Amino acid sequence: MRKPKVTKKLPLLLLLLVNALLVLTIFALMSYAQNLLNDDIETNLKEIVEQNKDVINNNLSSEVNSLSIVAKQLAERYSQQEDVPLEQSFMEYTLQNNETQLFLALPNGSAFLPSGTTIDVTGRQYFRLSMAGESNISDRLLSRWDGQVLYVISAPILYKDEVIGTIQKQFSLEQMYALCSTSIYSDAGYTYIINGDGYIVISSQDEDYTPESDNLYRLLYSDNPEQTRSLQKGIEDKTTGFIKLKYKGSDVYATYTPLDKVYDWYLVSSIKTNAVLPNVRTVVKIFYAVLLVLFIGFLISTSYFFFSKRAQERKLKKLAFIDSVTGLDTFTKFQFDIQNIFQVNPDKQYYIFTFDVDNFKYINNYYGYDVGDKILSVIHHLYSRVLKNDELCARIYSDHFVLLLEDCRAERLKEIFLPELTVDNIVIYLSAGIYKVNDKNENINLMVDKANLASKSTKGTHRKKVEFYDSELDKKLIQNEQAKRAIEKAIQNDEIIPFFQPKININTNEIEGAEALARWITKDGVVIPPSDFIPLSEKTGLIHEIDFAIFRKTLQFLRTCLDQNIKCYPISVNFSRMHLMSHDFVHHLLQLINEYDVPTQLIEIELTETVIFDNYQIIEEFINHLHEHGLQISMDDFGSGYSSLNMLKDVDIDVIKFDRGFLQDTAKSERQKIILSSITKMAHDLDIKIVVEGVETQDNVDLMKEYGCNVAQGYYFAKPMPQEDFKIIFKEGKI
Repeated sequence: MRKPKVTKKLPLLLLLLVNALLVLTIFALMSYAQNLLNDDIETNLKEIVEQNKDVINNNLSSEVNSLSIVAKQLAERYSQQEDVPLEQSFMEYTLQNNETQLFLALPNGSAFLPSGTTIDVTGRQYFRLSMAGESNISDRLLSRWDGQVLYVISAPILYKDEVIGTIQKQFSLEQMYALCSTSIYSDAGYTYIINGDGYIVISSQDEDYTPESDNLYRLLYSDNPEQTRSLQKGIEDKTTGFIKLKYKGSDVYATYTPLDKVYDWYLVSSIKTNAVLPNVRTVVKIFYAVLLVLFIGFLISTSYFFFSKRAQERKLKKLAFIDSVTGLDTFTKFQFDIQNIFQVNPDKQYYIFTFDVDNFKYINNYYGYDVGDKILSVIHHLYSRVLKNDELCARIYSDHFVLLLEDCRAERLKEIFLPELTVDNIVIYLSAGIYKVNDKNENINLMVDKANLASKSTKGTHRKKVEFYDSELDKKLIQNEQAKRAIEKAIQNDEIIPFFQPKININTNEIEGAEALARWITKDGVVIPPSDFIPLSEKTGLIHEIDFAIFRKTLQFLRTCLDQNIKCYPISVNFSRMHLMSHDFVHHLLQLINEYDVPTQLIEIELTETVIFDNYQIIEEFINHLHEHGLQISMDDFGSGYSSLNMLKDVDIDVIKFDRGFLQDTAKSERQKIILSSITKMAHDLDIKIVVEGVETQDNVDLMKEYGCNVAQGYYFAKPMPQEDFKIIFKEGKI
């Protein structure tokens, strides 16, 4: 009897059923696995975008906080000098701090730039928000003065709980990109910062957007209408979300979240699906053939995704914790570690040690940033090698470093702190300060500030010690600040004027020239000598204004004499070493000379021998530049250093001024005569003019004649005198 056809076909049906179930199982497993992958991708993308958000928030918040500090400083200035307009305090602040990106806006919308330009910012949203008391960052703007793309951070200036103005800092597109750009998955992803209306503020791809294409909603809508509406709704609700969409022909995952510390900005990060899982198609094909292969493929894909995630986490950790210049710890890492150390060792005594490189800006400007970075790296590694357990070292920013020390005994400090270093034949000096940590709950930044305050007291001294912070430093800082303000006021009130001391030919008593010397004459007629205000002026940077004030008044005097047909003689003007760090120093000199139309042969630029020696590698270029325009160079205090003769050989000096010490040591007059006679002959052979300073007696004059020196400057002939008295002598041409 034959079996029914159905019975014969039962195994086949069962096989088909099993196969169908297997296929369904495979599809179900594939779907389940895909869902798991999507969930994992979503979770990790959200984690990454939160990390990126934190980095960007920290960068932008740091800039906002820095600007808020400037606002407080301007408010403090205003509270102490209410009769001084806020815009004047701002101009003084920018000049003192060499700030070119700041500008001030008054409540009426008038904005003042450091260059002196005034514009109206009434219609700018950042201004309106700041006037409402809210620090903020603008969207992308076009500059009204040069048409360049810029961003503006704005902060209110509060005085007696009222907004008296706003302070703004401009950022170029490149600068804002450096602050905000982050990337994911080795640059395979895209990161955008958009505003509430969807307009792109910054892109990690640094693409050149136009007004027709710079709206992210518009870019996405044609291929993803529903997803775009979902994205727009999520951003309007200020929520964090995850979507899958098409972009430029590729499937991508995207995560969005608000930058909660910045007004109306949102972070959108995306990654192509094939960048996350590049072997998905192969895995799917293999999975359909063999379940085991699918499982292995899934495992491989998951491992790859996990590796990508960990790589991104390492990249973000490196960005936050590893200094890009030195390769060692950042200040962020320092702050993180110090909290752990304090928590684990609550009873141990610790010290905050800070130091920085004197005149590091000069090193960068002259030797280049590569050399500057190398110096920073050498310093960072040098100090990191001497640390003990539970001690830390980090670079805060630029040339500023901080250490956490457990042992601060004198012998330890002498061992680890080298106030003078030589790197690639460049001598650098360090200034350092220490703050004893008494309260481990105190703000770490405040600890660092106190150590920095101590280090400032050693600036420019090159002393072989470190200064400890104490409350007296605060008092001294206040005293110096008061003295600084008095000098600033003296400059504003035109109280610092030149006194002129003639240079006399000892054989004929005729004038050979003069030196312009700074004197401070108060409104009460009190004459304050330069030793009481010049050193502080050099420390605070006010010396720039003083030197140019004396120079301008000297040019005015020469111009007046020329207009009155009075025969004029060269006048030397002293300039501080600080000017050598300014790129526009010579330009400013020549600009003033042209303004007063004074012949350059009537001007001597007087530099001390120490200035020339300390800047030996750049002084030749500097002097040649001045010589090209007909200016003369005078070396003051010749003989006070140990390299005078060597410099005479290499540096094209026009005038040397003998240090007064040459006239004082009469006990060794024979040796003195040989030395001075030889130097005088050498100077004459080199066509260098000699002036002897400090000539106070007839014996000094007789010695000069004996040595063959003819031009004297000193009290024996004339003291420094006001312009009115000097003009009489200048007109007569002799003493």
